[in-house]
Amino acid sequence: MSKKIYLIDWNNFIYRMFFALPEFSTKDWKIVNAIFGMAKFFTWQLTKEKPDYLFFIKDAKWKNFRHKLYSEYKWTREKMPDNLKDQIQDIENMIKAMWINIVEISWFEADDVIWTLATTLWKNKDLEIDILTWDKDLYSLVSDNVKIYDTMKKKKFWVNETKDKFWIEPYLIIDYLSIVWDKSDNIPWISGFWPKKAISLINNIWSIEEIYKIVEKIQSWKNINTIKIKKIKEVEKLFKWKTFDKLIKSKNNAFLSKQLATINKTVKIKDFKLRNFKFSPEKILNENIIKIFKQFEFNSLIWKENRDSLLKWENLWLKTKIIWDKQWLDNLFEKIKKKNQITLDTETTSLNIIKAEFVWISIFLDKNNIYYINKLHHWIKINYKDLKKFLKKILNLNILIIGHNIKYDIEIIEMYIDWKNYTKGTSNKSQMILNF
Repeated sequence: MSKKIYLIDWNNFIYRMFFALPEFSTKDWKIVNAIFGMAKFFTWQLTKEKPDYLFFIKDAKWKNFRHKLYSEYKWTREKMPDNLKDQIQDIENMIKAMWINIVEISWFEADDVIWTLATTLWKNKDLEIDILTWDKDLYSLVSDNVKIYDTMKKKKFWVNETKDKFWIEPYLIIDYLSIVWDKSDNIPWISGFWPKKAISLINNIWSIEEIYKIVEKIQSWKNINTIKIKKIKEVEKLFKWKTFDKLIKSKNNAFLSKQLATINKTVKIKDFKLRNFKFSPEKILNENIIKIFKQFEFNSLIWKENRDSLLKWENLWLKTKIIWDKQWLDNLFEKIKKKNQITLDTETTSLNIIKAEFVWISIFLDKNNIYYINKLHHWIKINYKDLKKFLKKILNLNILIIGHNIKYDIEIIEMYIDWKNYTKGTSNKSQMILNF
């Protein structure tokens, strides 16, 4: 029977946990949603799936070798949210308390370490390797005994599933990423080549190197029909008019992109022994972990009789009421009208007002009246028109609104409801705004 290995992409996984769960806090107001998501993953999912070996792999701190190649690498990536940053050290301490080793190699990203481990372990066909990530570049590792595991959707991507997702062979995904722009990593690209055209280039020709061999032949005035490749008519279409000029002008970008996107698979992992990463489910819920869970009020993860019940909002210290239809919004507004002040907070996908989308809005009236309005999470969402009308009415009340970074909150709300148009001719808007 084959042994199962989990390679977990730390950064990717923790971000996913943070945004998958609404923010909630302990009695001391410490935000713990990402810590709870990780704790639940280990105590519920991993103890059931029982991989034989487990690697938790972090990016090296500060810059890595790719920044030396390209100073603007990941320059466009948004700063980690403060509420997530405040949870990182606690997550790391919790994982170590579970007797799980964390791998971090200076000068390298987690992807490089994962690639090195996967290509080293892949040689042993008695091992089944699952990479727990959502990074596109790691799909290039998929092979007969290496797959990508989406733990949230409980879906595993083998070769066929990966081809269905990208429309190309897994081993050509790095070339694909060298052609199209990767916003998260700010990798250069071939201008004007979006996914559909990139897929066509790769499927008809092959790699970046082969594409530019053809470009050079065309530049030397050789007839394209003499080039011995399949589907000549399709290839001719790819090199017409502005397309060919873009390929020529973007040659340096294309090869730099491939260099940046290519994962280093020769990272030296000091004193590497597979047995040191053996996963022991019985060690997860040890005395130190129980203390940590009590500290963060994760009582549902401690007692065995509660293991089969999902954590509900009503089980938390905060008695939060989730708003999911117009009637509840109307009822909430009636309560707000009777108040002199409210506390309001928003969570969005970006700090850039223009690009941002609402994830959720929370409103605090008093300790018995805390409300959560879901906009982007996959479960029940509030209707756009109903929320827009609700927010308009709130901003037209003469009440004090208290919040953290309230200027941003008000700006994103005004953008959402097109406040400038709404306030034309309005004279009764009078409200005070307080930051804390």
